Amino acid sequence: MKKLYYYLFLLLVTATGTACDDKDTDDGTLPEAALTVTPESLTFDESDASKNRITVVSNVIWETSLSDRSLRIDKRNGFEGERVITVTDMPRNKTCTLTVFTQKRHENDTQVSRTVTITRGDGLPPFTPETLYADNLDKAEWSGTGFPFLDAWDGYINATGSGVTAGGFSYTGRTVSVRSNFASSGYPGASGRNAFYFGGADAYVTTGEIALGGTSSPLVLTFGCCKSPDSDFDAASDLKVYLSGDGSAMTPLAYTRSTSSGWSQATAVFDFEEVPQKLRIRFVADEYNVRLDDISLATTDRTPTQTVVFAPAKDYPLAELPSKVEKTDYKYITHYAQTVTTGQRVRNYTACYDTRRHNPVWVAYPYHPCYKEGGYGRTDPDPWRPDPEMTESEQSVIYASDWNAWPWSSGGGAAADRYQYWSYSSNVGRGHLLASSHRGGANSELNIQTFYPTNIAPESYLYYDHWSTVEQLMPDYWNCTDTIYTVVGCYYENDDNICYDASSGSTQSAKSKPCVIPTARYKVFLRTRSGSTGKPVQECSADELMAIGFWFPQNLGGQTPGAVPPLKEYIFPVSEIEKKLGGEFTFFPSVPAGVKETCNIADWPQLQSKAD
Repeated sequence: MKKLYYYLFLLLVTATGTACDDKDTDDGTLPEAALTVTPESLTFDESDASKNRITVVSNVIWETSLSDRSLRIDKRNGFEGERVITVTDMPRNKTCTLTVFTQKRHENDTQVSRTVTITRGDGLPPFTPETLYADNLDKAEWSGTGFPFLDAWDGYINATGSGVTAGGFSYTGRTVSVRSNFASSGYPGASGRNAFYFGGADAYVTTGEIALGGTSSPLVLTFGCCKSPDSDFDAASDLKVYLSGDGSAMTPLAYTRSTSSGWSQATAVFDFEEVPQKLRIRFVADEYNVRLDDISLATTDRTPTQTVVFAPAKDYPLAELPSKVEKTDYKYITHYAQTVTTGQRVRNYTACYDTRRHNPVWVAYPYHPCYKEGGYGRTDPDPWRPDPEMTESEQSVIYASDWNAWPWSSGGGAAADRYQYWSYSSNVGRGHLLASSHRGGANSELNIQTFYPTNIAPESYLYYDHWSTVEQLMPDYWNCTDTIYTVVGCYYENDDNICYDASSGSTQSAKSKPCVIPTARYKVFLRTRSGSTGKPVQECSADELMAIGFWFPQNLGGQTPGAVPPLKEYIFPVSEIEKKLGGEFTFFPSVPAGVKETCNIADWPQLQSKAD
């Protein structure tokens, strides 16, 4: 309707020849149409309307047109003179145009137009990335000989970032050392000096916990890496990356990197389906001579190329536990302890103890790199003591009566009470089922608990070297990213072999009672073939798993063994160990039965050379 009024007004002025007489030229013609519009471009400001104004100056009536219906202005047309248009709203993250054009006063009149470009962002302040974690591994250089492994030296740690706990950050790993003999270079931020060196297949390093603080931004992970100075790099196989959120299983993360030899930077941009509070990053090498440096995790405004989904935790039974046998004399005990460096509360071992025989039936335990944080250190002096979960009458008294005065003296002193052994009439000693070195860490809770009678059985091996060989292979060569599950037990073919606890040599004490000596001991193991699936064994197929068993007779007849037979004569499928025990226990009951029915010596690193 307004437009109609403008036309009527114009006709009236022209017909009367009064109102516009002062605007006519001397010859009576109308002046040329003039139009200016300022500014030519503006950025919409939702907080300050004064910054959204457009000034129009014209000597004729004018109108507007909009490139987008969502662009809102306070006036669509106006009269001659100086007028102001205010942009009241427009779409976010968009650029629109507003065109002002003059009305034609007659058929041959020249029409003038001017265009204003209007832009609106997302309404947020400019993005500022936040570094959650970064480490160039260069706090200090190793001054000793050789190259230190992660459990031997932590002076290199230089972790910073809002998600890093100052002074408490650490790394765990396997077959990874810190080296400075091939410094990083050739990519942005390459720091040189120290780098992680992966010394073989399934070597890995895992970061400490990185607090994410509930960030909703995508994340970018960058790191420098190479595979020897002159080898092309394969991101699909040479170095794999996994993420773990709040203790969940490891989830693979894809990254991009050139295939070029030497150092180069790798990048992964990702977000989460559900953001965890804390994050751990694990790097796993499938090859020797892989190096890693300059690891960084930061927020980003880049578009993620993948979304990380952590599978919900499932309540699986503990994979190492044999099927439970309810028996009057059997008592089941589980001990927990803290890891040496990272302070994780973990299960140490579960024992089935025979309170009639006063000796263990089996000890079941997991083995994972976190248990190796204390190295192989043994508590000194030996911390023999009773299991607090059993009475004195239930367990063998192979600890001093003044055990709670430990340590009795510095430098390996001994308790005053010498009645802390089994009688030696059968030439037996105290032997760990879960080796003390498998829970290394002098004075640590993990290590001390291995000295409970729960975990100790009389030993007098026919061929002790075979037992110790297997005991050493497990942490040195069978250790992997995934957990190894182990059961070490005692077999009692009969109860004919007796020793007495609370003894000193052949001399018994008032506390001595008969303890049955096992006629054989055994070990069974279960792990994944690759060693780096990141999955619970219950989610693995039969061909992803492998198991093996060992049977070790004891020398209870005082015989003098002849030539030592090869170790392979004492290797059996786990199902055969079950049969030797009369079917009393089922080992690893949560995995397919076929896994236990075969064993291949060649599958177990270094075993072949020891078995023949």
